[in-house]
Amino acid sequence: MELPYDGSRPVRYACAVLADCMPGALPLDPFELASRAGILMLPLSQVENYPLWVPYDIADSLRMTSAVTLSYPTFCIVFRDTERDTDRLRFALFHEMGHIFMNHYRDYPETMGPARTADPALEAEADAFALNLMAPVPIVDVIRYNRPRQARASLFGLGRTAWMRRLDTMDRDRAFVDEEMANVLIYVFRDFLLGRRCAACGKTFRDESQTGCCPFCGAPDAEWTLS
Repeated sequence: MELPYDGSRPVRYACAVLADCMPGALPLDPFELASRAGILMLPLSQVENYPLWVPYDIADSLRMTSAVTLSYPTFCIVFRDTERDTDRLRFALFHEMGHIFMNHYRDYPETMGPARTADPALEAEADAFALNLMAPVPIVDVIRYNRPRQARASLFGLGRTAWMRRLDTMDRDRAFVDEEMANVLIYVFRDFLLGRRCAACGKTFRDESQTGCCPFCGAPDAEWTLS
């Protein structure tokens, strides 16, 4: 029996993780966030050298993805370190973190694990968690409103397909973000959103008053330092 999908859970959990870990800038670094959250991540090449990691065929489990979560001999995320598509790997790692943060392994042990059949609702939750962690609705809204040309997939570390899915689910996920939550996330990314670079003198500064004017040379229309 398939589990019901709850659209609010991944949004709320992603916002809570961002508030707790305070990453501050985009695109998110999965290894830095995992370190802050106390989640162990190991490259496949390292894991394969240890005889204790035998319960599953890890390489086969990774055949259709770039990362997988193991619970034995220790709880960790194993990732394919030969993966060349960095956007694919980043999304896969945040997807696996979604399973962990939303307690899927604790609450649904019968459906979780490399040797078990994944439940569609749990996989959908983990995907939605990754999207809302990497591209939170309030931050996407702020950037799209102020600098629409800079609101693109690469800014959030998303592949094109994932970015289109993010845009398609914006209205749905926005319904689960209240004003307080939005303000918290804007504070988390405050320095990133206020960063400016002057096109005239090349200096960078934080535009606290949001005038867009360079405090060093007075030139107007300083660009955001969004990369």
